[in-house]
Amino acid sequence: MDFINCTNNTIYFIKLSYPYFLIAFLFIILVAISVQDIQKGIIPNALVGGVALLGLFYGGMEILLSAVILGIIGYGLYKLYPMVRGKEWLGLGDVKLMGASGFWLSLSQIPLFLILTGLGGVLIALLWKVLKKGSKFPLGPALAFALGICIVGGQNFSQGETNMNATFSGPSFGPSSGGKPDSIVVLIHGYGSDGDDLLSLGRSWAHLLPNTLFVAPHGPVACEINPSGNQWFGLKDWEPLRILKEIQELTPAFNRYLDGLLKAYGMPSNKLALVGFSQGAMLALHVALHRPQPAGVVAYSGAFLNDPVELKIARAPVLLIHGTEDQVLPASASQAAEETLKALGVPVTLSLLPGLGHGIDPRGLGMGGAFLKERFHENGASDLSGQVKESNNL
Repeated sequence: MDFINCTNNTIYFIKLSYPYFLIAFLFIILVAISVQDIQKGIIPNALVGGVALLGLFYGGMEILLSAVILGIIGYGLYKLYPMVRGKEWLGLGDVKLMGASGFWLSLSQIPLFLILTGLGGVLIALLWKVLKKGSKFPLGPALAFALGICIVGGQNFSQGETNMNATFSGPSFGPSSGGKPDSIVVLIHGYGSDGDDLLSLGRSWAHLLPNTLFVAPHGPVACEINPSGNQWFGLKDWEPLRILKEIQELTPAFNRYLDGLLKAYGMPSNKLALVGFSQGAMLALHVALHRPQPAGVVAYSGAFLNDPVELKIARAPVLLIHGTEDQVLPASASQAAEETLKALGVPVTLSLLPGLGHGIDPRGLGMGGAFLKERFHENGASDLSGQVKESNNL
């Protein structure tokens, strides 16, 4: 999760990754449940409680409805199945585990969970028959398997669908002159943040760009580790191909959003600039280079994932700014981006800021503002080159 902490005129963004540990603990518990159910035919309450407790930390109280629904379904099967078939199918431990699993699942994932549980149950029943272990078989491993698949695979599928059909909204600021805007800057926030956080950049640049409209859309889905914030794509792991795929899925919808902004204010594409931080910078670079050429891109603490399939690359000028002490995404990511962009023929400037971590400080703000002023008003005075040279020589 990237969140903002303003101290000593510096905007810091810090990353938390505790849900990775929650998922790891969950899988350990699911394995223990499977072993206990196979060996002893029971699912200990302590393990079921662990699943529910970890799920509360992972998803928060908003997924309580899923737990209630699965609990009702499980209890209903526990009571009705013996009445219809004359024999027991689910045990109370299975019912409790179904309810606890709901703390990890969205409502849309419940059908997949039930289908996978049914398939797993059939396979276990067949195996029990082959092994001649009797008609009563453990369902705990099937429930554990279904929950694991939903967490690993189901969320990725849902994310892809959301990306392709995403719509965007968020706060805006300006023009500070009070008149009609002559340019638009779209501010793209980082992981676990939202548009309100990044809109502060626009307020800082208002004196340089008094006729500019600053727009800060929210990411399309709630952050996987911080439901009070948003994300553009998942960061459960650093897999460049997966991340690139999610960015590609999101790009058409984001381009439609940008085209709508330009149409609403009657502006050409070269009056639009993109500014992104962290994963927002990664999205900004990809989108800007795969649409009608915008005025430019400012990418703070980001990276560029080159798409070898897309050959039609717009060559919008790019400013890369990165702190040398960044412990979340190292400065080498922007250095690699500079090399790749230069090889593609994209005008690019890189500024490495000594002593800065994963954030934006007054030096970065000044360079970003000077770059935007230079791009929107090419004949206007700008001290960007001097600022970049000074920072890189420190």
